[in-house]
Amino acid sequence: MVDNDKTSKFTLENIIHNLDQNELNSECQAWALVHGKSIDFEYLSLILFLFFNLFPGFVQRCFTQEDNTQNDSNVVPYPFTIYPSPFPCNEYEKACQIQYGINIFVQHLAFDTDLMDSILKNLVECDPFIRRLRNIYHQIQQLPYKVKRYSIEIKNYMLQQLNTFSEKTKLRLIELNTIAVGLGAAAKLIQEWHKRFLKRIQPELLSKLPKNESYDLIIDTLFESWKIYNNSRAIILFVIPENEFNIGDQMLIEKGLLSYGNSSLLIKHVTFFDICRYGFLDSKGILYFGDFEVALIYYRSAYDPKHFYHEDIWQAYIMLESSRAIKCPSLRYHLAGMKCFQLALIEKNFLEKIFQGHEKYIDDFRDIIEEMFTIDQAINDPILQQRILDKPKSFYLKQSREGGGNVYCGPLLKEHIDKIIANKESNRYFLMSRIYPPINTSLIRSSRANDNNEFILEKQINGELGIFGSLISQNGTVIYERVGGSLLRSKPVTNIEGGIASGQGYIDSVFLV
Repeated sequence: MVDNDKTSKFTLENIIHNLDQNELNSECQAWALVHGKSIDFEYLSLILFLFFNLFPGFVQRCFTQEDNTQNDSNVVPYPFTIYPSPFPCNEYEKACQIQYGINIFVQHLAFDTDLMDSILKNLVECDPFIRRLRNIYHQIQQLPYKVKRYSIEIKNYMLQQLNTFSEKTKLRLIELNTIAVGLGAAAKLIQEWHKRFLKRIQPELLSKLPKNESYDLIIDTLFESWKIYNNSRAIILFVIPENEFNIGDQMLIEKGLLSYGNSSLLIKHVTFFDICRYGFLDSKGILYFGDFEVALIYYRSAYDPKHFYHEDIWQAYIMLESSRAIKCPSLRYHLAGMKCFQLALIEKNFLEKIFQGHEKYIDDFRDIIEEMFTIDQAINDPILQQRILDKPKSFYLKQSREGGGNVYCGPLLKEHIDKIIANKESNRYFLMSRIYPPINTSLIRSSRANDNNEFILEKQINGELGIFGSLISQNGTVIYERVGGSLLRSKPVTNIEGGIASGQGYIDSVFLV
């Protein structure tokens, strides 16, 4: 249960009372000087300066709107909150503990081909992207050699505001992501800034910031995978989109890997067309990029149909997946992250199959699942139909495959459902009851100035908590596993989506209450 007394002490009004804007400027300037950096406030906003100079890598690349071309000199800080957001300690601890169950879920699903196919079946029939991925998955199962597989995943939750006297909020599952999991490095950096901020205004609050191992989890698991491949001359490939904006997070991960001090470690950031040009397999399934053997493939792409706009890209992807190189994630784990499996979690029989031998997680999962409905239920259940007509904004319309930015929540829900049915795409979507998380007042630093040329703004926000986990397996057996670290993405309460790249969301961290 949230302690209202504790929460009330951590408000915007108290923050401003303890540290006004001039004090914030002075504090950041002092920190900059300690780190040997000069400062010119006439040309740079304070926080922009702070993140370019003190947190190198906390940036993303911008593109021109006219032709979507990149300008390497046009980089801006990630949008972020000036101070952390309150989050119930008991719910945070629950989310961390359940992550061990998530690893079991992902591992079981990835290696139970019949179970995976039975749930993917309907989606495969109507989604050509998933159909091709599934076909590739079956194709590579026929290879004469076995490879080690690897996954970093993040499970996202929101708090549901409850109208009960026993508890104020309840943890609710949003989604599981198993590919291109990012911002782990940025999550650790933002907490470092929040620590500095709280130390200045109220040092006793520092104990309320949980340890964040998101960055360490990612680089440690990547490095462990590279070592397991057992060839010190083999390189790591970061497979990225052609117009990659999220350069800072990747730069920080690369920096972390190189910090291990292994002079032979080489990392290359490549696109699928680079792989088409320079990649090849030998007769033993060993992958080469130019003259270099490849030990590890770290996907920061390949999760959206837009990434596969040419057949050559598909062929490059098949080559990567057919190789002996360790993949993060392998196609098995990628498919396990599809949202159609989230819908299956409402079925007790499915949970019993997944957690056979780990039954304690069945109740944990059932406790965090929100109401979900198929499109067929939406058109055949009179009570649900009436709910949709009366309160269309009380539902999310979500795609059944992996990937963000595919959520609708608005007054035209019935029209969207009618269009889906007309296009015979019912199995590509499902409904989820809307979650109404607690609202916090915060100061945010935007990546872009508003009409008044202001970067630091007061906003009403709510957050989505992500918990990190990772595992490496060989022949279906887990040989390395880790859980740790969090990412809080906050957004204005008026937004349904909270994308960092689009500027709709902000990188945040949790303050336990």
